[in-house]
Amino acid sequence: MRKTDSLVLMILIKYLNLFIKGPMLIGRYCLFILFLQCAFAADETESWNSIGFEKNLPYSLELEFDQEIRLIDQLSTVKQTISEISLSYKILDGVRIFIPLRYAIFEDKVKQRLSFGGSYKYGWDPVSLKYRIKLQRTYENGDSPEDLIRNRITIEYKLSKKIEPYVSGEFFHLYNIDRFQYNENRISFGFNVDLPKKRSIKIFYTRKKEDIDSSKPDQINIFGLAYDLKW
Repeated sequence: MRKTDSLVLMILIKYLNLFIKGPMLIGRYCLFILFLQCAFAADETESWNSIGFEKNLPYSLELEFDQEIRLIDQLSTVKQTISEISLSYKILDGVRIFIPLRYAIFEDKVKQRLSFGGSYKYGWDPVSLKYRIKLQRTYENGDSPEDLIRNRITIEYKLSKKIEPYVSGEFFHLYNIDRFQYNENRISFGFNVDLPKKRSIKIFYTRKKEDIDSSKPDQINIFGLAYDLKW
């Protein structure tokens, strides 16, 4: 493992331990990821881990900031780090629009991404259904921007006051003037856990299939941990 990769990983674990105040949770999570990586050794495996902060603002606005690290090669190499800030506005109950701005650093390149989207959530206890659509434009090293349309449907089930399992499907389409091409899909499941003091944690698995129009699409297993803090 390179020194820079080791340093980033150590910083992430330090902050997770600080906020969650449960070092054993991180250890168990890492063991769980390693076990599943061995089980899916035939396919490429990644680990996505993030820390997020949310702040309610006046006039039905909400500001979010996320810092994420994505690991590959049995958690030994940093694939990319992501910083994202997003501003959303609540139009009606269950209806929001949002504008995220992302900055992603890879080993050999940098990507910037600007998106605009909306979401609608409808619930009938204990089940809720959420639909999200997002148009995103990605810039990379001065090249022509890539436009994508993403559609995601999520079904959540409130198992208890603190635990909410979910399953979701997301579909990506390349968007150009002369074509509308299906390019990628993601199938996910996991659960959200509410913690004291307006904190929450999400543990999830995602099966990602890229370059679907090619003869040999890439299939990637993703195991993730996301921690959020609201204030």
